[in-house]
Amino acid sequence: MKKLILLAALAATASCSGMRQNDDGFTAHGESLNLFGFQIPGNDYDAAWSEVPEGATIVTVASTPADMHSILGVLNRIIGFSQTQISGTF
Repeated sequence: MKKLILLAALAATASCSGMRQNDDGFTAHGESLNLFGFQIPGNDYDAAWSEVPEGATIVTVASTPADMHSILGVLNRIIGFSQTQISGTF
């Protein structure tokens, strides 16, 4: 039971998405926890894109490796954090 409570607390604090903006630009981000191939609570890439304002011009998109073809991608999928950041202008 203690392990379940710890895992639930970890999952609740692991996810975040949001956006910061100033007069002419913005930065949207999304994060998630990876445990044994599962992203908790969901896909960080989709969470970041859901924060991008309509009609914005995208300048950069940066994301952690999430593939199963590189060593970093595999290790990150076993246990790690995924993060996506999208920057642009209005």
